[in-house]
Amino acid sequence: MFAGLVISLIYMLLGNFGCKNVDNYSDSLIFRYNEDATLATLDPAFIKSQSEIWVAQQIYNGLVELDSALKPMPALAYRWVVSADGLVYKFFLRRDAGFLNPQDSTFDRVTAKDVAFSFKRISNLATASPSAWIFAGKVDTNYSKAFQTEGDSVFVLNLLNPDPTILSLLGTVYCSIVPEKYVKNATNFGQHPVGTGPFYLKYWEEEVKMVLRRNPRYFEKENGRSLPYLEAVNVDFIKNKQTAFMHFVAGRFDFFNGVEGSFKDELLTREGELNSKYKDQFNMLKKPFLNTEYLGFWLGDSMAGKPNPLVNLHLRRAMVLAVDRKSMIRYLRNGLGSPGNNGFVPPVLLNNNTKGLPFNPEKARQELQMAGFPGGKGLQELSLTTTADYLDMAVFLKKAWADIGINVIIDVQTGGMLRQKRNKGELATFRGSWIADVPDAENYLACFYSGNFSPNGPNYTHFKHPQFDALYKTSFVAETGKQRNQCMQAADSILIQEAPILVLYYDQSLRLYQNHVKGLSNDASNRLILKHVKKTFR
Repeated sequence: MFAGLVISLIYMLLGNFGCKNVDNYSDSLIFRYNEDATLATLDPAFIKSQSEIWVAQQIYNGLVELDSALKPMPALAYRWVVSADGLVYKFFLRRDAGFLNPQDSTFDRVTAKDVAFSFKRISNLATASPSAWIFAGKVDTNYSKAFQTEGDSVFVLNLLNPDPTILSLLGTVYCSIVPEKYVKNATNFGQHPVGTGPFYLKYWEEEVKMVLRRNPRYFEKENGRSLPYLEAVNVDFIKNKQTAFMHFVAGRFDFFNGVEGSFKDELLTREGELNSKYKDQFNMLKKPFLNTEYLGFWLGDSMAGKPNPLVNLHLRRAMVLAVDRKSMIRYLRNGLGSPGNNGFVPPVLLNNNTKGLPFNPEKARQELQMAGFPGGKGLQELSLTTTADYLDMAVFLKKAWADIGINVIIDVQTGGMLRQKRNKGELATFRGSWIADVPDAENYLACFYSGNFSPNGPNYTHFKHPQFDALYKTSFVAETGKQRNQCMQAADSILIQEAPILVLYYDQSLRLYQNHVKGLSNDASNRLILKHVKKTFR
């Protein structure tokens, strides 16, 4: 009778194919979550979205991985050495890690040749990988010189110039190691991945369900026990986030990520804590997230054929000083996030040292007068472009600016159209966000280096400042980490004082999980690491 109940439970949890794909394992060994976004591929060379990254992190490994503090630690490489000039990295590969093919259960040890192939593949422009930027300009385009092997177990990376971010980059999912023999022969590797990770793909019905199974040949252990602890991961694809949340509350999902306007007041207090009705029902985990939400000001000389008033520094500073970001976080975000009162770089990366331009309406009025527009007189109506999901924030900003005499109209666009117009310099003021590819301040400051003007780079404001550029370039050749941080700190401070952007807030990730889930963690990159997770029912 008990066995029959377990089988019935598995069918309910995993659908009609549950027994086929996860066997008759107890629910305590199956981790279930929902993904409301579409997954297009699981090929590391082409993944882009967080939803794809989360699954890929279960299937693949890189040479290194990032620990909870986002510092590089061994993965497929058990150690590495760096030359004195910082140009040559030599990685020594584990001999117990390999690729498990789900189709026939064959197991092939990872070799240095696979590493070289993986990096050549994403770097080669013919691949058209969105991750080609990782090695672009950093290695010789003759990839046989850039990526070398010494036997089966030693891989050598040769850089053109020292790059203090390279190990962190190698720890991203984009630099996952894939098997040359399977990729070359696969017709669609993105739908039939083969990796070294703690899980492998067992079943995928697009937009319906995905099942990952435990990799019995995975190389990592914890306290003498092989990882992962779970036997399966089940992913549903319910598109309506509120519906998915109701399923989580009902206990169908073990984990739920993020909140949205339709139920944030139901879930969170104004201070960002769980409402009392849910405190004993499940747990909440909040962490600073390497995502800066901001408004960008276009700094080109003209806008729509007319002189651009936003080239006026005092006007931009007035607009920044007029916004009470602490209240914005409290009332519009239910305390989820930190007010943007430091620099563009998230405070966690620069130890909170950058001093921003905090809310000061009186000083904002003074700046507006210094701009030549006392009380807003003589200033043309400005435009703020946003997407519908940030409309409440745009209304908040419009009122804040009206209070000092600046009139603004709100222009609502789709995300795609906003990005297209922004890249062409057609938007005076636009809402944006920047999520770091790597946990390094350089990744944020690159958005304002004059060599990165859009549409060919991420400098969407067309900010140009000789001292900022000099500090940015010096950060790459600084002799010590302390000197490098000082360069980036100074550059971030220039950015805030020159105000090409208004930093709205530094994001926080929010995870909800059932009381029986143990070992689920989070970090500033918002990764989903499931190899340590257990489910314990009392």
